[in-house]
Amino acid sequence: MQTLLIFLGMALVTFFTRYAMIAALGREMNPLLRRWLRYVPPAVLAALIVPPVLAPQGHLEAGLPFWTLVAGAIIAWRTRSVLWTIAGGMALFWIFRAIEFWAGRV
Repeated sequence: MQTLLIFLGMALVTFFTRYAMIAALGREMNPLLRRWLRYVPPAVLAALIVPPVLAPQGHLEAGLPFWTLVAGAIIAWRTRSVLWTIAGGMALFWIFRAIEFWAGRV
């Protein structure tokens, strides 16, 4: 029962913080604010992805995740397709991982 109350409390807090923003801004949003808000999702995504990719052990390291990220970024830039970016990035990750595995065995 306590867990259910925690989930309901989190849902209410999330709802009211979002509702407050929508109610405060009304229907029309300042074009400058709208342009600024377009950069929030890529910034948050980069903040979540880049630290574990560049520094998985706490220091800078250009390992397998780094090179897969670079390859995925190139695929995204060239194709502009989320599907091809995900498929290509995953395929290259497994290829790079296989190469790393076989190179370590020799």
